[in-house]
Amino acid sequence: MSDKESKTEEATPKRIRDAKKKGQVPKSPDLSPAVSLMVFTMLGGVLGGYIFKNGIAFVRNSLSRNYSVEINHSFLRNIFVNNLIDGLLIVLPFALIAMVIGYVVSIVQTGFMATSESIKPDFNRINPISGFKNIFSKKVLFNLLKNLLKLTLVFYLAYDNLGESYSQILNSGNIGTEKLFYFFLGFIKNLITDIVVIMLILAIIDYIFQRREFKKDLRMSKQEIKDEYKEMEGNPQIKSARQQRQRQLAMSRMMADVPTSTVVVTNPTHIAVALRYETNKDNAPLVIAKGADNVANKIKEIAKENKVPIIENVQLARSMYKKVEVGEYIPVELYQAVAEILALVYQLRDKNRGKI
Repeated sequence: MSDKESKTEEATPKRIRDAKKKGQVPKSPDLSPAVSLMVFTMLGGVLGGYIFKNGIAFVRNSLSRNYSVEINHSFLRNIFVNNLIDGLLIVLPFALIAMVIGYVVSIVQTGFMATSESIKPDFNRINPISGFKNIFSKKVLFNLLKNLLKLTLVFYLAYDNLGESYSQILNSGNIGTEKLFYFFLGFIKNLITDIVVIMLILAIIDYIFQRREFKKDLRMSKQEIKDEYKEMEGNPQIKSARQQRQRQLAMSRMMADVPTSTVVVTNPTHIAVALRYETNKDNAPLVIAKGADNVANKIKEIAKENKVPIIENVQLARSMYKKVEVGEYIPVELYQAVAEILALVYQLRDKNRGKI
């Protein structure tokens, strides 16, 4: 069985995280240009006047300059700076929009990702044998067909739109500069709208394909999953974090049981042990929570809030804290001491009921 055939299992979360750290994520390079083009098309009506106004100003400024003066470095520098500023005023809104859209689309596809792995030198990338194999890979073939399809569709849409606007283009010289600008703006907008629809469809198909191939490339064999699990089990940091989570969960469950306790026995400041004894439920008094110092204080605080009796018995509290784990019944040798505590609790209950 080949290596690919043995990889039948979906990638584990760790495998996916490791791939993301290396910059390996499913991503369509066509999606950002398609979305950018769509936004520019939608904003065409808003930005059309801006482009026309600044374009006319650029031409007027260029034609109104006196070029008959002596040409020197200072004169050329002034022309360059003035034309650069005028050009930036026209291009800057588009550049800013393109940057924002490209960043947002990238984040939507891959999530926030900061890694330097993708720019590290990798000699496998210039390996001629690997490169020759990649020429005939499924990804390369798919990209080739996709690009040919895009090129064909763009040429067809341009030809179709030119055919529909043929007579208007021939008569466009008689409608004036401003109307001519808006006519060509409308023509380009219609053409780009058709192209955007095609590009978005192809980009979505490409993204689905890239995601499918990404998952396929990350597939693991059963042995790799077992090895990864063993590695994670042996990793001290992961093991420590897991134990910490387990302790936190156990502590939360223990504190949640304190309100159901019959009595809390303390020593009185450093240790607290919560006991539960219900004759129709428990075979013997059961330790449902215990702790020292801050944990003991928390147990007593919850007990007070829920009106659970708190009784001081230094020796009994220490004995139960050392000998009995949470969820265990008390040993026989502590029955007598605990029975005395429970009898006191019942007396207090009867007394409180009599007051009511």
